[in-house]
Amino acid sequence: MKKLAFGLLLMMCVLRINGQCEEDFTPQGFIDFLDTNGYEHSLYEYLLAGKIVVADFYLLTCGSCMSSAPCIEEIYQDYGHNTGEVIVLAFDVGEGDSTDEVAEEWAQEHGMPNVPNFSQMGGEQDTEGFWGEFYFSCGQNGGFAQTYIITGDFCCGDPSALNYETGCYAYCGDNTCCIYEEGEAVLTSGVSYVHQGGVVNCNEIRNHLDNLLIEIIDLGDHINQPKKLINTINLFGQSIVSTSNNILFNVYDDGSVEKNYIIK
Repeated sequence: MKKLAFGLLLMMCVLRINGQCEEDFTPQGFIDFLDTNGYEHSLYEYLLAGKIVVADFYLLTCGSCMSSAPCIEEIYQDYGHNTGEVIVLAFDVGEGDSTDEVAEEWAQEHGMPNVPNFSQMGGEQDTEGFWGEFYFSCGQNGGFAQTYIITGDFCCGDPSALNYETGCYAYCGDNTCCIYEEGEAVLTSGVSYVHQGGVVNCNEIRNHLDNLLIEIIDLGDHINQPKKLINTINLFGQSIVSTSNNILFNVYDDGSVEKNYIIK
């Protein structure tokens, strides 16, 4: 499916819906895509590495997409520039087989200069087909801007598996999602967040990402005995001095972790 009717895309730029995707929906069309800087990306690799993927789809002519772009840039900046657990990506899916130059100029103009950005490369890269998987599996309705958050399942019981993860009781724990051969499909926990139409709600996305990140961290069992604080980390697992208005995690010598939100 290379082209959807342009009239449909224009209509969807106006409508808004908060929908849900089909159970066990796993996007397949994002393999070895090149961003406008020439770097290669694959959804499989990100999910296999345990990343949370924020996929933003935009149209060059969509006002809501233009207004949403600064939020997507903020998410990219605030969650580690794609060096932590959160990966933020943007895709031009409009009519016209846009080039890297067009997509790059759009992102610069509307406040999203650093997020890895994917054009249609003059018709050689099917970003629209990748978005179409979400369209047909997430209600066949809605509008632009569109943003989805995707997470993978992890194997908690077999250290020989490629996607083995220690302390991941919040995920698959019975080996049914263990992967042993490269290229084997990564099971997803699902598309856990769907925004279809209108300007994205940045606080809503942040809250959702924070909850997912908390699930990734093994909070451990709290034992009623003296314990010593050994480290304070941020959402990216980096040691940090306590600062105001930040979500932090205190790590103790008994293996437990406590979440703190400091307000001053």
